[in-house]
Amino acid sequence: MRHGCTSIRVPRLKASKPTSDVIVEAAEALFAERGFAGVSLRQIIAAAGVSTTAFYARFESKAAVLDALGAQFFAELQADAGRVLGASRSLADGIERGVDLVCEKLGPRKALVRLIIAESGSLAPTIASRKNAYAMLAAFLAHRFTALAERGRIRARDPNALAWALVGALEIQIVRWAVWNELDLAMLRDALIATAYAILPEEIR
Repeated sequence: MRHGCTSIRVPRLKASKPTSDVIVEAAEALFAERGFAGVSLRQIIAAAGVSTTAFYARFESKAAVLDALGAQFFAELQADAGRVLGASRSLADGIERGVDLVCEKLGPRKALVRLIIAESGSLAPTIASRKNAYAMLAAFLAHRFTALAERGRIRARDPNALAWALVGALEIQIVRWAVWNELDLAMLRDALIATAYAILPEEIR
């Protein structure tokens, strides 16, 4: 594949969308094809079909676009997770629903997940978005574990530590899928469920 601008085939996005959304969507398509380092600011501006002035009115840099993209992705995932997990009938049911949601949301955007995990690890804004997303998930899980422990449903010495252990164990399976390409999507689902049951107390296995 040639490495000039002509090798990037990104359709221009409809102008009816807000300019910031157009820029973010164009950037995601480019990042998916070439990685963060392989995309220039000029290429993002050209693919989005906006002026340099319009770009800088909304973003200060390429890294800021990636931050907005990651924040949007995590916000959508968190909103859906809250709805799905809140409707679960039990912790075991929540595991199944949660894993299905993760696979549904991550599957079509593998390149973005790989970018967030592997390529943008040194960008402070993206690190912050990722940290906040994990912290919210861990807090949600810790709250559920605490309630179950108080009712005698599970034995958990430290619900917060248990929540973070689960978040970390699940992430490494996502790394195996998105970064190392060791798993396909169906294998990822099985690995996530197996990991959750391996970490959680025996009472819900």
